[in-house]
Amino acid sequence: MPGIAAPVLAALTQFAVGGLWAQTLVPLPAIQRGFFAICTLSLLAVEAVVLWVLGATAAGPTLLPTGTGLPLLGAAGFAASLLAYLLCIGLAGERGVRVTRGVALLLGGGLLVLEAWGGRGGMGPLGFPLRLGNALLGAALLGLVFVGMLLGHSYLNQPHLPLRLIDRLSRAFLWAVLAQGCYPVVVGALLWMAGGLAPAFALAGLQEHLLLVILRLGVGVGGSLTLALIIRNCLRLSNVQAATGFYYVAMLTVFLGEVLGRFLLALANLPL
Repeated sequence: MPGIAAPVLAALTQFAVGGLWAQTLVPLPAIQRGFFAICTLSLLAVEAVVLWVLGATAAGPTLLPTGTGLPLLGAAGFAASLLAYLLCIGLAGERGVRVTRGVALLLGGGLLVLEAWGGRGGMGPLGFPLRLGNALLGAALLGLVFVGMLLGHSYLNQPHLPLRLIDRLSRAFLWAVLAQGCYPVVVGALLWMAGGLAPAFALAGLQEHLLLVILRLGVGVGGSLTLALIIRNCLRLSNVQAATGFYYVAMLTVFLGEVLGRFLLALANLPL
């Protein structure tokens, strides 16, 4: 448990932040507000789990490798902002919804910055920006696949919805997977240009955890890329139901890939 708790919590936080961001790709007037309410309620439930584990860690035997004071406060603030956004979806006008969502995005982004800042050393001054870029990409992937899956279900109840809504999300998902696949190359190039001990540190981590690296790239990137292309092909044929089914499978590959990525970051400080 001590080895996997922090990576899973990090992936769940990225899921909540990314799911909130992915909602911004769906225009508020274009779909019933129930869609946003279901999305946000799911994200709030996920963040409540994170908050509960952090609270239990602070009060009892430690599950995480570092202190939980700031992450606990950050998670509490983000959960409160999600709740305010959820209430505004049902009670407030469009401007209130946008404002509360913006506040929640700022607080969620702050959590990702906090996570990246608290990572251990080994990459010199490049460590923080590389970890932050990795966290942002992971959040985008998790959020896009989740919101895309729920949006696909909305077409069953609202067949009049324009295809461009889910088409936009599927394009963004494909580009996010491609960016995630290119990120290890970018990391390697930056570390090599930085010189010093950083390239040797990264190479040692790759050699020590080669199987995890292969699984992370093979499942999280290769598997997700294959599914993203299949989803795009289904939507070219206007088959939203099939695309939604593949979104389910992509949810598994993306989440497994991101948990492995967080695990590699915790074990070897490799932002892959």
